[in-house]
Amino acid sequence: MDINIIYEKERIINKYFKEQYDYNSSEIFNKQVLELLCELSEFAYETKCFKYWKNESQSPKEITIPEFADALMITLCFCDLANIDKIEIREIKEKDMVKLFIDANSIAASLTKDLEKEKLFKILSILIAIPKLLGYSDSELMEYCLLKMNRTLKRVSSKENVDL
Repeated sequence: MDINIIYEKERIINKYFKEQYDYNSSEIFNKQVLELLCELSEFAYETKCFKYWKNESQSPKEITIPEFADALMITLCFCDLANIDKIEIREIKEKDMVKLFIDANSIAASLTKDLEKEKLFKILSILIAIPKLLGYSDSELMEYCLLKMNRTLKRVSSKENVDL
């Protein structure tokens, strides 16, 4: 999956949000951090990785991939706020999804203290690693992300026939 293609599309979408909302406001920023925490949790919920008390399989990819995409897009929004030019994905060796989600949530919560590039790269790297553990292909993830971004852009832009 070429994360930088997705990132460039997210930056286009963010342009519209920046025109409507004060992204320098601490209130808006804190709401965005909470949104990221919620999206990470919704993604975790659909993987069912934490349900030790019953043997329940993950939700179908039609449900899980959209939750992944939501978490990815808000994380990329933070990358845009941090004025990052190019995303760098780190290799994640951890195979325990519970640990990965806990790490991502911990890092996300710390964004209220400082918006560091390395923190964002770590969250993104975790987000990219988890769908691979679930058996999803890069092309499935990329296809859904681009589809979702096109729908979002059409909703937030005032132009007709806008496509990413």
